[in-house]
Amino acid sequence: MHCNQNFMNLEQWCEIDESIYVADSDERYKQYAGLRHSESTIKNLAEIKNQNARLFLETFDEPRELYLTALENIADSSTKELELKLFNLRNQKIVSTKHRFGSSHVNWSTWRQFNNLQKDDSKRKQVFDEFISKTKYISPVIKKRFDSMGLAYGKYSSKQIDPLEGYLENERVSYSEMIKFVKSLGQQAKKPFRESLETISKKLLGREADYYDDFYFFRNKVYSDFGTDFAKVDPPAQVRRTLKALQFNLAPIQIDTENRKEKYPSPICFFVKVPTDIRVLYKSESPYFDLQGCYHEMGHAAHAASIDPSLEYWNRYGFSMGIAEIFSIFLERLTKNSRYLSSIGIKDKGLLEDLEQRNNFIELFFVTFYAANSLMKAEFWRRRLSMEKASDLYAKLIKEYTGFELPGEYWMLHHILPDAIMYVPSYMLAAVRATELDLHLRNHYGENWWDVPESGKRVRDIMSPGAKIDLAEFSKMDSSLFMKEITATT
Repeated sequence: MHCNQNFMNLEQWCEIDESIYVADSDERYKQYAGLRHSESTIKNLAEIKNQNARLFLETFDEPRELYLTALENIADSSTKELELKLFNLRNQKIVSTKHRFGSSHVNWSTWRQFNNLQKDDSKRKQVFDEFISKTKYISPVIKKRFDSMGLAYGKYSSKQIDPLEGYLENERVSYSEMIKFVKSLGQQAKKPFRESLETISKKLLGREADYYDDFYFFRNKVYSDFGTDFAKVDPPAQVRRTLKALQFNLAPIQIDTENRKEKYPSPICFFVKVPTDIRVLYKSESPYFDLQGCYHEMGHAAHAASIDPSLEYWNRYGFSMGIAEIFSIFLERLTKNSRYLSSIGIKDKGLLEDLEQRNNFIELFFVTFYAANSLMKAEFWRRRLSMEKASDLYAKLIKEYTGFELPGEYWMLHHILPDAIMYVPSYMLAAVRATELDLHLRNHYGENWWDVPESGKRVRDIMSPGAKIDLAEFSKMDSSLFMKEITATT
C-alpha cells in the first residue's frame, strides 16, 4: 500500500467515507420512500463522495475491495444528476393519459399495482403500449449515464477496467463463467417454463399469455385466487416473529409499509448504517406477494443487522450483490415452504400443493427472464451497444428464453436494468446459493429448521463476516439442486 502519511491513514479515510455513505443513504431512503427529500443534498453528497473516492485512488491502492468501490462510487456520483433526472422522468413522462390508479393517472411507480387490480386486459395493454412508446423520453438519459460511467472507469482505473469487469471481479467470477452459468440455467428452464406458462395462462387468463402479461403481472396474478387465504397473515408481524424465534436482533430494523404515490414500486432495503440502522420499504400489491416481498427484504435486513460491528469498513459494506441477495432469497424461500406455511396457519393441503406448482412456475419465469436480462446487459457493456441495438438484442433474447414477442424497449422500464451497472446475474447466483444454504440447515437441524434457535445462530455465524464470508461452508455452486427443485412438479 502506498500512502501519503502527511495526509491521512486508511482508518481516517474510512471514517469519512462511512459518514458520507450514511448521509447519502438516509437521503436516498427518503427519496425512494416518497417522503420529502432534498435533491440538492443528494447532488452535494454525490460530489463529496466523488472527491473522497478520488482521494482514495490517489492515496491508496489496497484493499482491493475499496479500490473497486471507489471506482463504482466515482461512476455513480459523477452521474448523479442523470440518475435523478431518470428517477423524475419516469414518474413525470411514463404516465398514462387515459387510465388512473386511485386519484391519479397511472405512472411508472403505480404501474404494477394498477396491473394487479385491473380486470380489463385491454386497459393493461393500452398502458403497456403507451409506456413502451414513452421510453423515448428516458432512453437518452440512460445512454448518457452509462456512457459517462464507462468514461469514469476508464479515466480513474489504473488498468483501464470497465464497469462490467469491475462487477465481475467483485462477484469473483470470470466473464466466461458468468455467461456459461446464466445460459445453462436459462436453457434448462426454457421448455418447462413454456409448458407451465401454457397451462397456467389458460387456467388463470382463459387464453394464451401475451407480451403485456409480463413477469411482474404474473408474479401477482398467479397468486390472485390465494388472496383470501393469505389476507389473514400480517407479513411484517409474521416475519418478525420468525426471526425473533431464531434469536435475530431486530432492534436496528424498521419497516415502512405506507402506500405513497411516489414510493418506489419494488420492495427495497437500505443499509443506512451497518449494522445499526437498516430500513425496509414495501407497499402492498397482493396478499401472498406481500408476504414474499416482505420476507425477501427482511432477509437483507437481518443480514445487515448481523454483520460484526468490529469489522473493517470495507468488510461491513463491501460484499457483492451475489452475496447480498443470498439471505434475502433464503428467507423468502420460507414463504414457499409448505411446512413453514402450515406452521403459520396455511394448512389446506390442496392449496399448498397448488401453491408449490405456481411458485415453481414463477421461479422458471424468473430464470428465463433474468437470463435474458443478464445476457443483454453483459453485451451492452462488452460491445458498447447503442440503445436501439440493445433493445433489438433484448427482444431477441426475451423471445429465445421466454417465448414472448416483447418490445425490446421494455428493458428501459425495468427497475434495475436501466439503473445498475449489472446486478441482474447476482440474483441467479444467489438463488443457487440460497438453495444450498437451505439444504445445509435441513441437513444439520431438520426439515423444520426455523423452529431450532441453533439454526439461527448458524446463519448469523455465516452472515457475520460480511465481505469475508466463507461461501464454501455451505455452497458448491451446484445449480442442479435449484433446477431440480423448480422443475419437480411442473
